Amino acid sequence: MTDITIHKGITYAERETGEMKLDLYVPKSENPPLVVYMHGGGWITETRSNIPDPERYAAEWDYAIASVSYRLQAVPDGADVEGMSDPANPTPRGTFPDHFVDVKAGIRWLRAHADEYGFDAERIAAWGSSAGGHLALLAGVVDEVTDLGDAFTEEVEKTVVPEEAGTVQAVISWYGVADLTLTDDAEGVIPLLMGGPQSEYPDRYAQASPVSHVTSQSPPTLLMHGREDEVVDIEHSRRFFDTMDDVGVNAIRYELHDLNHVWSENIEDIESERVAMDLLGADPNHAQSVYEATHVEQGRSPDSLLPDLPPAGPETIRQFLDRTIK
Repeated sequence: MTDITIHKGITYAERETGEMKLDLYVPKSENPPLVVYMHGGGWITETRSNIPDPERYAAEWDYAIASVSYRLQAVPDGADVEGMSDPANPTPRGTFPDHFVDVKAGIRWLRAHADEYGFDAERIAAWGSSAGGHLALLAGVVDEVTDLGDAFTEEVEKTVVPEEAGTVQAVISWYGVADLTLTDDAEGVIPLLMGGPQSEYPDRYAQASPVSHVTSQSPPTLLMHGREDEVVDIEHSRRFFDTMDDVGVNAIRYELHDLNHVWSENIEDIESERVAMDLLGADPNHAQSVYEATHVEQGRSPDSLLPDLPPAGPETIRQFLDRTIK
């Protein structure tokens, strides 16, 4: 197993509400690619420690892994989701699109400091779970924060190493939110995130949806989702996959039969992303279906993203990263 150098609590941005930090795990190998992880937690809770064993997978995969904090959604007193927010969470807060602004700032900062920490600035993948999956997908299909759209123009600004690119070369989404327009709730997390219901802010819902920004230049994407997910409906991943297929971008989608959010079997048993990989790998023979969109230029042979089609788990991610950014 490769030795790992760990850098914890690196400040990558100064915000009015506090310092934004990241943790970085770098294998002692020659210029490894980088995976940037965004944690789940409904955009309003959890911290960058909510990640599946980064020291282990940095070593086993031979990839640098960064877990990036992003500003969590501010929750006003009396909000119907107030009970989900942990007052003791030290992560600074803001309002959307601050979350996305921070993710892109973290990617740009990491690219600017690649030589200092010893990884490859040109080979970067975004990986996220649930709300973090939304941010990872958005990071993949929106090159820069200023491209998000007119609905957020006044709030979006590049201040952290703006000369660097915020692009990524591959994306992994675990049960990520891909299309906010699927939500018509008047209350809840997403109306809080968007500042109100979709009927009042249709442009915000559309522009904050990764599926709205997919183009033929979007990076290849691995989507993994449980068919029984009661928190983020599997239709999010299906719709994103179909859109990528329509524009000719390679993508692969795993559907885990009978699994709920965070790879639990029941919504009452949902745990954190810290143990998600263990849950996912607990039964490698768990029923699952795999859908692949492989697009080929005329005169060339198909090049599958996952030629071996391993069961969903760490080997799936490693093979996908090896095919896309190694």
